[in-house]
Amino acid sequence: MKNIFFSLFLLTVSSCTKHFVTTEYKFKEERLNPNSPSDEKIAAIIQPYKDSLDKEMNVVLAVSDTILTKSIPESDLGNLMCDLVLKKSKDYCNCKIDFTFLNNGGIRLPNLPKGNITLGKIIELMPFENLIDIMTVNGKTLDTLFNYMAAKGGWQVSGARYGINKFPGYIGDPKATAIFINGEPLDLNKQYTIAVSDYLAQGGDNCTMLSYLPKTILKKSLRDAIIDGLKEMNLKEEHIKSVIDRRIQIFK
Repeated sequence: MKNIFFSLFLLTVSSCTKHFVTTEYKFKEERLNPNSPSDEKIAAIIQPYKDSLDKEMNVVLAVSDTILTKSIPESDLGNLMCDLVLKKSKDYCNCKIDFTFLNNGGIRLPNLPKGNITLGKIIELMPFENLIDIMTVNGKTLDTLFNYMAAKGGWQVSGARYGINKFPGYIGDPKATAIFINGEPLDLNKQYTIAVSDYLAQGGDNCTMLSYLPKTILKKSLRDAIIDGLKEMNLKEEHIKSVIDRRIQIFK
């Protein structure tokens, strides 16, 4: 009998329960800016993580004797980055690599400062997680690639040299000329090994001439190569020095 009354009680209560239906939404946008007041409780929660991150980002990787600047067709900043990527790519894969190149859009800072170069600054310079791809490319494809780099005003290289034709009255895109790889003229019938970001290897920035080729992906990024290379320089007490060696020239 008790069970019957209890069941009836539950049925009565459940039948009296109110059901609410949303009939209106209100939204207020609050934008944050540098002058927005801080929330002390949230700031206190975040502070230990911020302190830890700041400590890591402020680690000095190397010291530069000069300001290193991004420019085209050739720059001391681009030369440094390509030289480090080429050297460390060889170390990572323990194989022969002929040259490497970087597109100018992949260099995300206009310069690196004179003095201490920190981990945080290198992450600003290369914020993307682009891995290094190793590719075998024939000379004809590289000729197309160098002409494309010339048409873009000149991309940064290491292990190679080339000129850009910009003669007075020249019509059409500038062309690459006097292309040398490892000190020897480009051979259209030869196979070359290059180290390149996976973004460009997959055809990014219109490098479609590379997109169909087989690739070996290293478990190292371009940023890893630059960081590791700078650490090695620091261990040897070597400073970064500005280098413009005319690996890219404009022929007018």
